[in-house]
Amino acid sequence: LSYDFKEKYLLTAVMRFDGSSNFDRGHRWGEFPSVAAGWVITNESFMESLSGWLNFLKLRASWGQNGNQDIQKFVYLSSLSLEGQNYFFGPDHSIITVGSTPARVPNPNVSWETSEQTNIGFDMNVLNNKLQFSFDWYKKDTKDWLIKKISSAMDGTEPPIVNGGLIRNTGFETVLRWNGQTGSLKYNVTGTFAYNKNKVIEVPSSDSIFHGPANVLSQGTSEMFRAEAGFPVGYFWGYETEGVLQNDAEVAAWVRPDNGQPYFRDAKPGDLKFVDQNKDGKIDDKDKVMIGNPHPDFIFGLQFNIDYKGFYLQFTGNGQAGHQIAKNYRSVDSYRHNYTKEVYDQRWHGEGTSDKYPRLYRGGHRNYQYISDIYIYNADFFRISNLTIGYNFKQLIRKMPFSELRLYGAAKNLHTFTKYPGMDPEVGYSPTSSDPNNNFPWGSGIDLGLYPQSRTFIIGLIITY
Repeated sequence: LSYDFKEKYLLTAVMRFDGSSNFDRGHRWGEFPSVAAGWVITNESFMESLSGWLNFLKLRASWGQNGNQDIQKFVYLSSLSLEGQNYFFGPDHSIITVGSTPARVPNPNVSWETSEQTNIGFDMNVLNNKLQFSFDWYKKDTKDWLIKKISSAMDGTEPPIVNGGLIRNTGFETVLRWNGQTGSLKYNVTGTFAYNKNKVIEVPSSDSIFHGPANVLSQGTSEMFRAEAGFPVGYFWGYETEGVLQNDAEVAAWVRPDNGQPYFRDAKPGDLKFVDQNKDGKIDDKDKVMIGNPHPDFIFGLQFNIDYKGFYLQFTGNGQAGHQIAKNYRSVDSYRHNYTKEVYDQRWHGEGTSDKYPRLYRGGHRNYQYISDIYIYNADFFRISNLTIGYNFKQLIRKMPFSELRLYGAAKNLHTFTKYPGMDPEVGYSPTSSDPNNNFPWGSGIDLGLYPQSRTFIIGLIITY
């Protein structure tokens, strides 16, 4: 339903009815309403005195809901799994009989996940529409989150998919655009900037935590990300470190505050010093804290176009800031596995050589098996995603039989400005993203040496009849 009164007052209302066979009968249908209203203030008579410089001003607000049903098929049924359930009979166990087990604990009550968003903003054009500005504030709540429940010793198989929890994103987005012309020079510049804060409000578990998987960075590592009330979803969880033990004297001085005994009796120079957060004389899970956030606080972009007597230039860039990446190009379970040269160059190999990265060790060791801040890197970046330079020969040869003849050169992913030492700071990787039955889609920002984006150079010719 849309309503427009004299191009001043605008109203739109929508009601969606969505159905999905991913849910059991009685839970398949979701109702998702939305409403939006706008007020074009510059069309009011009392704004006429400002028309010389204020060309357009519109206030707007909206509220709405959308549904999500993206889960495995038939989780509400007691389905069976045939994977790895073979039985062997006969004197030499050569007769194979296929068996089965319950695939998961069913949940007939699972239903739609709902995203509810509120927006308030305005659009403004000034100076003969040369300067355009838009602003939006938003709050987005994801309710009845579809997520796999924590396994219980009573399950005996995969735990059920359940609804529960609340994730909140709040922030603002702005767009600023300038269109200008000076003689034969035409140009426009557009800048975008957004701020977002992600926070888990509620988790339906006894400890208000959804735990992430183990063995993500490599075999032998424990849980490294989780969803916990009061924190960003998928935040990195581990130990803070306070340097590397440089010599025997520092090893002897690193002792427990309660009894003066060493934290680890096998500690040697080159080992990490883990922070005992609660000063209880032990390094355990109670000392793990938030060591990184994979969600950027700021997302920004820049675009400009220049046209001068047939020559033209187009530039597009984008960036993110205020987030971290967990990076590991090493193995902790076998010294036979490959390391990057960076690991060799940065390792501790004598007093004063490194105060962050520990010594290399043949086999597994807590220096690398303990998830700590040595894996966490700031990942701010700005990327030149496109740069195009060209010339339209129609400006030079007016009588050619074409309406347009352009020769251009372009570079995509030309350069990335960043201090992140990995191959690509734009990591959107979930540790199980290649798994069609991904149980941790809320995990992200983990760099295990993913193939980086390619850099492309193009020379082209465009002919338009």
